[in-house]
Amino acid sequence: MRGSRSRAEAGVSLGVTMLTAAIAAGTVYLLDPRSGRRRRALLRDRVTRLLHESEAFAGKAARDARQRALGVYERSFSRFRGDAPDDRVIEERIRAELGRLSSHPGAIEVACSKGIARLRGDILEEELNHVSSGVDRVRGVRTVVNELRVHREPGSIPALQGQHHRSPPRFEYLQENWAPAPRLLAGMAGLGLLATGLARRGVGGIGMAALGAALLGRSVANTPLSRLLGVRADESDGVLVQKTIHVYADLDETYSCWRNLENFPQFMSHVREVRKIDDTHYHWKVDGPAGVAVEWDAEITADIPGELIAWRTSDDSVVHSTGTVQFEETPYGGTRIHVRMSYRPPVNLLGHTVARLLGRDPKHQLDEDLMRFKTYIETGKRARDTAMAAASMTRH
Repeated sequence: MRGSRSRAEAGVSLGVTMLTAAIAAGTVYLLDPRSGRRRRALLRDRVTRLLHESEAFAGKAARDARQRALGVYERSFSRFRGDAPDDRVIEERIRAELGRLSSHPGAIEVACSKGIARLRGDILEEELNHVSSGVDRVRGVRTVVNELRVHREPGSIPALQGQHHRSPPRFEYLQENWAPAPRLLAGMAGLGLLATGLARRGVGGIGMAALGAALLGRSVANTPLSRLLGVRADESDGVLVQKTIHVYADLDETYSCWRNLENFPQFMSHVREVRKIDDTHYHWKVDGPAGVAVEWDAEITADIPGELIAWRTSDDSVVHSTGTVQFEETPYGGTRIHVRMSYRPPVNLLGHTVARLLGRDPKHQLDEDLMRFKTYIETGKRARDTAMAAASMTRH
């Protein structure tokens, strides 16, 4: 008994010590005489942005919850009201249901009169009973009149070509993307489980904390845990970024500036160093989440002077990325730059989520970096903004 109490006290003491050390390190970082003011300004901007995004999400969640409650109320009490729904309302309900019942919903025409639903058009034989019974269950439908032309194969029927992905109704929390209200509810439940688990001891507390952290992460990222943790990773799990910007500079000059990758630290705030290995291979060193350096090698896979540059990271890189930059001369002077990049950060989408929470969202970062490039190419000088100053001090 005394031994377990001593271990518990030692654990509490270690936790207090680590918390104190973290607070002390944060205080020194923010109150540094030389760069503390810029760091505090950057932190204040990130907190303000996070608050605005949280306020917008809370508004969406409130509207979603209100609409759901209104829908439940209408469905519950409409059965007790004597008034029949309008035929146009029934038609819209049927069309919405057809998207989940048929692989070619556009091939079916719907007409409704006094609750009698009339179906015309073309349908595959294997779907006929499924569609008829599904429409018959639509609220407000009294009878289904089937006038459909049935086909065993699509053949040459234009309306039956292609394939529409049917999406049968699924419970909200079994879907890939959660609506705002269920997402907020899950996040609050995850936060409660995490706090309760951390306050408890033993295996039960650890399990509860882990479950809460998983639920909270799932809610914040709005992505299935298998993708979030990289368990089920494929090319579609990466993050795609596409941007276009116009600069008032000559096409050849713009291309040459971009092709000289060693220039990137001049206008990309997160890039610490780009070192040339040979004509097509470069070693990158950038700021990751919380300022931790991340390094990888990349290869130039296509290089058409004045037109296009393409790259990809090496297979063993912690960050997997491919991308292209296209240059287009505009008729009114200057150059238009099109950037298309896909990447998969460390630990897949979880790394992207953590980066966003820490103010390192690459989509917003690329916007800012392109504006710094515009300043750099048009004036020949580095952009002197807060982010560049903070990045410069981080490197030192």
